[in-house]
Amino acid sequence: MPLVRISDFIVRKDLTNFQLESFNWLLDTGLQEVIDEKGSLDIEIPDYSLELGKISVGKPCVNESGQGIESRYPFECRLRNLTYSAPITLEFIERGEPVEVEIGHLPIMVGSKKCLLHGLSGDELSRHGEDEQDMGGYFIINGTERTLIIVEDLAPNRIVVSQENIMGKDVIIAKVFSVRQGFRSRVTVEKREPSASNSHSLFVSFPGIPHRIPLTTMMIGLGMSEEDILNMFEGDIQLEVKINLEVKSMSHEEAFDYLGKRAGAGHAKQYQATRANQVINNFLLPHIGNTEADRKNKAKFLGIMAKKVLELDSGVRKPDDKDHYSNKRLRLSGDLMQELFRVSFNKIARDIKYQLEKQHARHRVINVKTAVRSNNLTESISYALATGNWTGGRSGVSQVLDRTNYLSYVAHQRRVSSLLSRSHPHFEARDLHATQFGRVCPNETPEGQNCGLVKNLSIGAIISEETDEVPVEKYLREFGVN
Repeated sequence: MPLVRISDFIVRKDLTNFQLESFNWLLDTGLQEVIDEKGSLDIEIPDYSLELGKISVGKPCVNESGQGIESRYPFECRLRNLTYSAPITLEFIERGEPVEVEIGHLPIMVGSKKCLLHGLSGDELSRHGEDEQDMGGYFIINGTERTLIIVEDLAPNRIVVSQENIMGKDVIIAKVFSVRQGFRSRVTVEKREPSASNSHSLFVSFPGIPHRIPLTTMMIGLGMSEEDILNMFEGDIQLEVKINLEVKSMSHEEAFDYLGKRAGAGHAKQYQATRANQVINNFLLPHIGNTEADRKNKAKFLGIMAKKVLELDSGVRKPDDKDHYSNKRLRLSGDLMQELFRVSFNKIARDIKYQLEKQHARHRVINVKTAVRSNNLTESISYALATGNWTGGRSGVSQVLDRTNYLSYVAHQRRVSSLLSRSHPHFEARDLHATQFGRVCPNETPEGQNCGLVKNLSIGAIISEETDEVPVEKYLREFGVN
């Protein structure tokens, strides 16, 4: 019987290549996505417009006083406590004229397509002081090698139905974490027993409105008629929805006024409708869209959530397993760096607006080149990578690379960390799940409070890339799937 070697089923570069591919995606697409989301800056100066164009990342270099801008290889950055980073250039279209401005420096991942070591042979790597066996996938910040830990998160825009005990009462609840352009909104549809104060049994909760809203009122406010709502359900579960509709019959205008009173409680009446529009467009299922044209689709999505809740209540379906690995997603370096760049860029965009308006107020020549303070972006990104303190109050996302030996280096690059609180028991989340077989190592996890929350990828695990859903949806429609 022939011996089976690890090399028979794994290619060496696959061990950490997903980190490099993810960072290359950031350079090719991720940064431009953030700029396109912003589109233009709203500057309050007459006859002045400022739009955002193409963004590009140069080759790694260091600007040293007296020596000018020169390329620095990773080996020298380690020795001299430098940050291995490259300049980011953004095209501003100022009054219709393109102007290229350096907006800051982006730390470059060693081995990525912008790295000076990319594509070099073994002998050339040796000449630059590098190990031929080093696969890269980490950053050099102030001379220290730091790696981004893979973050395990719940799958966005996916409905999960469960039965929970809230304040001593059994509540059936459907949750979805709706994500759009980095903004995350938790939307729930729940079934509760009718009370003396409220005869409805189905409710919607989402950010922006502090109280639960009756589901049928919400759907009518989004533009659906009572007949449209009933047609979304059938059989016994239709009866439950019909009872909710009969509690109080409302027109679209009355339902929208009700939402306005809840969203803009304590404000003037003319402001309440504006506030209701803002909340519905931006906080209710933002992944579907943020315009009035998307409201009926949002109502249909809420109807699908309610249908799953009522099916679980009537025993037609079983609760979803949120620990099933199909309900999880792994966030890699490119995704995490895009999130960090988005927050940092929004900060400097506000600063550019302030500087330009200050120039105008002081009757100076308005010039976007002098308004950009590139140190702000550079320091914001470098600080997060140097400390591990990420956006959203998370910590430990960036860690000092473990160089004890070659295996510890590879293992650290393949570590997976959950965002759940370390102090909370979370027994089910820490348990080994059958769907982790072949994906997550069943043995390699720390003891103590991190047990089961910090994991490692199995040696043969390969992380697949996210793909665009639009072509798949097009083919499904052609095959008659609605």
